[in-house]
Amino acid sequence: MEKDIPLKIEILTSGKDDEYRITSPREIEFVLLNIVKHASRIALYFSEENDFILTKLLAVDSTGLWLDLRQTEKENNAILNADKLIFVSSHSQVKVQFTADSVTMTTFEGQPAFFLKLPASIYRLQRREYFRLSTPVSNPLLCVIPNEQKTEYHEHEVTIMDISGGGVGLTCAEQDAVLIPGHTYQNCKIDLLDIGEFTGTIEVKNLVVLSTKTGQVVRRAGCEFKNLDGASTILLQRYVTAMQRAKA
Repeated sequence: MEKDIPLKIEILTSGKDDEYRITSPREIEFVLLNIVKHASRIALYFSEENDFILTKLLAVDSTGLWLDLRQTEKENNAILNADKLIFVSSHSQVKVQFTADSVTMTTFEGQPAFFLKLPASIYRLQRREYFRLSTPVSNPLLCVIPNEQKTEYHEHEVTIMDISGGGVGLTCAEQDAVLIPGHTYQNCKIDLLDIGEFTGTIEVKNLVVLSTKTGQVVRRAGCEFKNLDGASTILLQRYVTAMQRAKA
């Protein structure tokens, strides 16, 4: 069962929360279309007292978005006259938040609706919990870690055991001692097969050394993504969603 995302406003800090900020219009449209598809609730805050209504996103295109209008005339007028509006919803079990200076009254499919321009940026606030997906054993994902020695070009291919928006679980043979606890590896490439490829930085948070039944010694590391950009986050979410559907 999917968990309910509390539709409360998050206080965002410039710089600190930039890693959760998406500015690509194409990615913004993708996230908002997902909200439409799943009929996710939207809390629309319209006053300094944090007054809000629960509404629904009706449609999205490159110009903007349409919101259901099912409230009282008093609330409608308060929203139309508000200096700042804050929208809070969810996308694939992750909180989404964005702002607008104003909305206008229009119609959608013959019914009254609010319209606002496509926001310049949105936040996907995946801070605390990540759904971790085990990767297929028969066709595993690989994390390609560049060699840090500048004297020669070499890459380490490390098998990914599981992956999420927060990080990856990696495994490699003992002789491939590339995974060091507390160490950060930049420019790591991960190919999400049909979804796409991205490059990011990982930090090894923990490491265990195990012996298999055949006597082989392997290293298994829990790694965290560091400052992953919005485009890479979207690719990861698409992969996780695709794999969940394939298993359903």
